[in-house]
Amino acid sequence: MPPLSVTDIRLAFECPRLLYLGYHSGGQTLFLPAGGATGIGSAFHQLADWCVRQLRQDAAFQEFLRPETLDSAMLAQQIQQRLYATVFYPYLQATVKRDPARAVGLHQIWQGLQGLIQRWAEWLVQNRRFCPPEQLIQKTFLGQELTVRYTFALANGQRQTVTGRYDSLMYDFREQRLCVAEYKTYSAPDSSAQVVQVALYGLLLRETVGVPINSAVYSVLPDWREQVYSWEQLAETLHQLVPQKLQQIQTWLAWRVGQLDPPPATPYPHLCEICPQRAKCQSYFGDGPSPASSESARKEQSKPTKAQSKQLDLTGGSAQALQAEVTQAVPVRQPQPTAPVPLPEKPQPVSPKAQSQAKADSATANYDQISAQLVHTLKSFGVGVDSQGVAVGPAFVRVRLRPHMGVKVSSILRLSDDLRVQLGLTAPPMIAPQAGFVSVDLPRPDRQTAHFDQYLQQQHLPITAPVQIAIGVNLDGELIEADLSDPNTCHFLVGGTTGSGKSEFLRSLLLSLVARHTPAHLQIALVDPKRVTFPDFETLPSLLEPVVKDGEGAIALMTRLVEEMDRRYQRFEQARCADLAGHNAKAQEPLPRIVCIFDEYADFMAEKETRTALEYSIKRLGAMARAAGIHLIIATQRPEAKVVTPLIRSNLPGRVALRTASDADSMIILGGKQGDAANLLGKGDLLYLQGAQLLRLQSLFAGQVAV
Repeated sequence: MPPLSVTDIRLAFECPRLLYLGYHSGGQTLFLPAGGATGIGSAFHQLADWCVRQLRQDAAFQEFLRPETLDSAMLAQQIQQRLYATVFYPYLQATVKRDPARAVGLHQIWQGLQGLIQRWAEWLVQNRRFCPPEQLIQKTFLGQELTVRYTFALANGQRQTVTGRYDSLMYDFREQRLCVAEYKTYSAPDSSAQVVQVALYGLLLRETVGVPINSAVYSVLPDWREQVYSWEQLAETLHQLVPQKLQQIQTWLAWRVGQLDPPPATPYPHLCEICPQRAKCQSYFGDGPSPASSESARKEQSKPTKAQSKQLDLTGGSAQALQAEVTQAVPVRQPQPTAPVPLPEKPQPVSPKAQSQAKADSATANYDQISAQLVHTLKSFGVGVDSQGVAVGPAFVRVRLRPHMGVKVSSILRLSDDLRVQLGLTAPPMIAPQAGFVSVDLPRPDRQTAHFDQYLQQQHLPITAPVQIAIGVNLDGELIEADLSDPNTCHFLVGGTTGSGKSEFLRSLLLSLVARHTPAHLQIALVDPKRVTFPDFETLPSLLEPVVKDGEGAIALMTRLVEEMDRRYQRFEQARCADLAGHNAKAQEPLPRIVCIFDEYADFMAEKETRTALEYSIKRLGAMARAAGIHLIIATQRPEAKVVTPLIRSNLPGRVALRTASDADSMIILGGKQGDAANLLGKGDLLYLQGAQLLRLQSLFAGQVAV
């Protein structure tokens, strides 16, 4: 199963049905009380992050901390004035100039920031007794907006990865304890669920760094409110529940309409009154719970065992109900562990999926040490930077660097070869400026595989569902997909040299289609001149015709697709429809989408007649076939200019580059001066051009396929 977010798990405590709807069809999933501030959360978190960055790099704040005796109120006022002038006011001016209507929301954000700054000042005053002013801020605020992940072993033999992005990590010198904090810009109707969320961040961090971590929720609006819990409190309650809850969530999300035992209704009926998807929930599952039935369910859950009698002092309207769930084991059919099962050093013989995941999670590299070594190496070249954290993907480690004031990004970019030598890298680091930092991608010493079955499962989607293809896994462990009905991703050009993983990428892409769409809804056309990419798919029920393996067959196939496109447009005209979706909404016999995957396109370009015929068909299909529901994925090992002509490129908007033989080949695939694909690691390491953004992903590995 794909990774779950910490937010998903918090939502599972609040309402399993809203979790199901949000997971499968998207939409709003926050229970926001009426009259509260809305639409400001993202801007608040961004500004809070910028404020801490300014605290860490602006020497003026160190001067505020020099007195041996500090007053937290006075210090907070000094910090507020400085941050208002250097961070908030410039943001306020720029935002209001673009959209004056946002002024009221920004005023609320500043109110919330003032409360947060007051709490930061208290942290600094408390830590000042143990730390000199030059190091105080750096050693108090250790990380902001960083992603953590951990994979739990469940009692049913499966594994579940959980990812989260916490707001702040701080260090308490007096207690000698880390504390992870979550910022909230609204007053939650059930604050106990927020405790669940921040406790999970603490648990994920604990498994990453190996030390106990306290947890705090800072609710900044409408009034300041703080909840703090020690690691010991949470370890004896919520932390025991997580593996059991994850197993329960897997069962809920696997449910389909028409099956028995749907996800249960929320145990808190008052949440139904402010549910953002109430109408959809009622049409999907029927009416919500009655107060009587919910109260009965809570009483049934609230019988703690003798060993589970300790409870958290949670607050909120449904605190008692949540405590009951924490202290009572969640009923499932499998035997249940009482604590998170530790990851084995070697995979347990439970299932191929669990074995592969266990191997993927047996990481031994010290990524903080890698980051520190990179910072030290750059310093030796006279380039001053601060590490802003590390993100770990299956194939590479991304170190986020914040250049010191006066350090140009170009001074880091030109050190690529030097870093490769000094760090002993097998491939050049990929360095790129990002919003607020410079990313440096280093090869991961313990590279992992992104197995197909960990991210996608067999299912039959309706004909109205979007037809999406799997591209790859990002740094957050999320599968990135492309919608073929989108004009920017309706047709694809894919390039990659020998060893790049191009063939495996095409196989996983194909499998992501046929695993979710029946032959009645989707038909596949395959061109495989080397006869080695799609041997497992020769008997695929969705095949439009047998796999094409020669030039004449390729020309004939493309001609038939052009003819099919013309026939469909004639039918659309008669039915007064603009595209395939409109036609299928009216027609008694809907038309299937057609996806043509054309491997080793360059092999057909040697002969002029073949090249001319194929270019003509690709031009017509690329320009017109999207609305008709026909899509092209053209792949080549040699993306040379004479093979992938401007005519071909202009009609294939989607671009995926695996490792190429040269910078020039990379530029042909990705366009412009994007030569970075030549420095990729191979074996599925790829660059995906998503609009104007270039994403580095890891392709899925499907292995041998039984069709």
